Amino acid sequence: MHVICVDDEKPALDNFRLTVASFLDIESLKLFQDGVSALAWAKEHPVDTAFLDMEMPGIHGLALALQLKEINENIHIVFLTAYRQYALEAFGVGAIGYVLKPYSRIDIRKELDKASLIRQKPLHRVTIQTIPTFSVSVAGQPLHLRREKVIELFALLVDRGEKGITTGEGIACLWPERSSDVNTQALFRVTYKRLADALEEVGIGDIIATQGNRRFLRTNQVDCDLYRILCGDVQAAKRYAGEYLSEYSWAEERNAQLYRMLLSKE
Repeated sequence: MHVICVDDEKPALDNFRLTVASFLDIESLKLFQDGVSALAWAKEHPVDTAFLDMEMPGIHGLALALQLKEINENIHIVFLTAYRQYALEAFGVGAIGYVLKPYSRIDIRKELDKASLIRQKPLHRVTIQTIPTFSVSVAGQPLHLRREKVIELFALLVDRGEKGITTGEGIACLWPERSSDVNTQALFRVTYKRLADALEEVGIGDIIATQGNRRFLRTNQVDCDLYRILCGDVQAAKRYAGEYLSEYSWAEERNAQLYRMLLSKE
């Protein structure tokens, strides 16, 4: 991994260099005390991840991030700053991390691991959006499911991920007004079968599965905005504005979790 760090204070750069000295995955490290020099380097050399201070003379960290992204949109930006108030602005320029000074070796390791994970993440044929509402595309084309309860069951499986759901849990969400009797259980099984058949028809039947009494989604086979947020993807988080699967009342618990996560980063 090719890394740069930009901070107008030399002691801060020395501290960063010592912090990452033992990280074997850093192939090259360049330190800059001004944004102009960093931009000149980035134009001529590969840069995977840039750690940037915010308050710097000349080019502010936010402006520098935008200019680095213009050079290479795949550069991962992490801000290292003593200022909390820029967190939302950092999301707006596509930063993947926002670390407050003084930071620890663990803090920097976490951001590098995040950048590495994003770089290595394979392209998925199935893209799922949960914010603010539910939609699915396969190989860039919208997936159309004809029955509302089939769509809702798919959304519920996405929400629960690899934890999955039992028949009773599914009924409680999809038909809260009905008791979990034999007829309702049969209705749930038919709905799940319709979903499985529809996914199989477009060649993605393997993304859902059954194990024991639980049905679940294989989360590693899809690209989903919810999973990105839960993994700390800042770019995905900035799209969240307080609404998650807003068409389903059972999604409120997850929505509250996402809202708490957003508040904790401010």
